[in-house]
Amino acid sequence: PAADTVVAGALASARSTGQGLLIEFGASWCTWCRNFEAFIASPEAGPVMRKHFRVVNLTVRERDEKQALEHPGGVQLMDRWGGEKSGLPFYVFLDQQGRKVGDSNAMPDGSNVGFPAIPDEIAAFMRVIARAAPAMTEAERTTVRDYLVRVMPPPRAR
Repeated sequence: PAADTVVAGALASARSTGQGLLIEFGASWCTWCRNFEAFIASPEAGPVMRKHFRVVNLTVRERDEKQALEHPGGVQLMDRWGGEKSGLPFYVFLDQQGRKVGDSNAMPDGSNVGFPAIPDEIAAFMRVIARAAPAMTEAERTTVRDYLVRVMPPPRAR
């Protein structure tokens, strides 16, 4: 289905349940996208994220024979919301009126957090979450942060 159709349906669902909308742009070849999807599906952080956000995954930037997996218009939506120069995953948070309230270009230099896998990225992600889900409790934010810290890759040997 077309990306704008998927987003419109998800936004209607989010309105009916009082949630925000989290749109993750990813691709089948993107390992960090799989990590983000595992985070949303995790038994620890997933319920918290799904309580506050209707989550939609849009496939973009596929290669060669996998281009058929893309959601038509997905790249254009991603670009419109500020992801044209970002890597994947790129994600955007919308309020119930469809207004952008945050995105993954949240690092101090404006670059993409992607899947938050190091302390600075986790901190940037948590700042976006605080803005996008003001009703999320401190305990819920701690659950999300703790999951991200737990799955953080070990530091590379120097």
